[in-house]
This record gives sequence, C-alpha cells and structure tokens, in this order.
Amino acid sequence: MKKQFAKIVSLLAASVLVLASCGNGDSSADSVNSTTSTAVTEESVVQDTSSEATTTEASSETPDDSSEIEETSSQSDEKYSVVFTADDAVVIKANTTEGSLEDALNALKDSNALDYTGSQSEYGLYIESVNGKTADAAKNEYWAVYTTLTELDGVSYSSAEYGTYDYDGTQCASASFGASGLPMVEGNLYAVVLAAY
Repeated sequence: MKKQFAKIVSLLAASVLVLASCGNGDSSADSVNSTTSTAVTEESVVQDTSSEATTTEASSETPDDSSEIEETSSQSDEKYSVVFTADDAVVIKANTTEGSLEDALNALKDSNALDYTGSQSEYGLYIESVNGKTADAAKNEYWAVYTTLTELDGVSYSSAEYGTYDYDGTQCASASFGASGLPMVEGNLYAVVLAAY
C-alpha cells in the first residue's frame, strides 16, 4: 500500500514539474526528461524506454522499405503483399486467410507486384522462375518454399528439420506442401527462395 501511494505521489510530482516547465516557456526536451526521470519510479522509466526503443526501431526500418511496401500493396488485391524481393528470394505476407500460395502468386502476378513462371504437375504448381530468375537445372537449382505457418487444423505445413530461411529476424521453415497445397493464413510469411541440392 505504501509503495503504491509512493508511486502515485511520484507520478503526480512528475506531472506538476512537467506542467511547471511548460508554463515557464521551457521547451527543452532535456530539462523535461531530466526533471521527470528523477521523479518517476524505476518501473515507469523502464516502460517508457522500451516504448521509445520500439518506436525508433520501427521508424528506422520504415523509410527504407515504405515506398516498396506501399507500391506493392496498392498493386495487389491487398489479400497478399510482397514484403521483400531479391534476385534469389521473394517473401510474401498473407493479409487474410484465403487461398493457397499458388493463388497468392497468381494475384500478385496479375497486379504486377511480382512475376513468375511455372508448370503444373501431378503435385501441383512447380515454380520455374521468379522475377526473371530461372532455376538452373545444370546447377541442381530449384525454387524452394519456406513459411512461418507451422500447423493448421492438425496438419503440419512446415518443418525446420528440412531447412530454414531467415527474413528480418523471423525464421521460416521448409514447407511440407508445394505452392498449390500450402494455405495462405493471415499474418504468416511465405518465402520462395532459389536453392540447390
């Protein structure tokens, strides 16, 4: 009870000091921060620091990729978006739970967000090229699929045992199904990566 009362008093004191600083025309962020940090409890300082760090990280990533992401999103039907493109990889994010990876590739191709070629086999879509890069059979290359979707309705859709692909600190595991049988589930990532065996 005493600790809670002390926290409330500290927070009220910090608020009064901040308001007093604003009233005197002192707009210096350093003086406000130093005044409030002495009056605020350790717990709230930790919370404030973590929220500032999160904001800084997000804003430092956004300028580099924002135009690409916005352009891709506006060109697609917004069910799927391309979040990363390189010569040997494309990462797609599902914005809804609908369709398969093949459906996503077709929708993104129709909206000019990416280009791919493939052929149908008894196992479904076989991806042959992505954005003009063709897998070279002489080098044992192929387009592998990785995803963050692990399990859905009791079905396992990926396994790290057969390989992984890391994108922006997130690990995608080797897909257990091809593009035709891999469901798009909102929030999950799907990486199509040039690999060799």
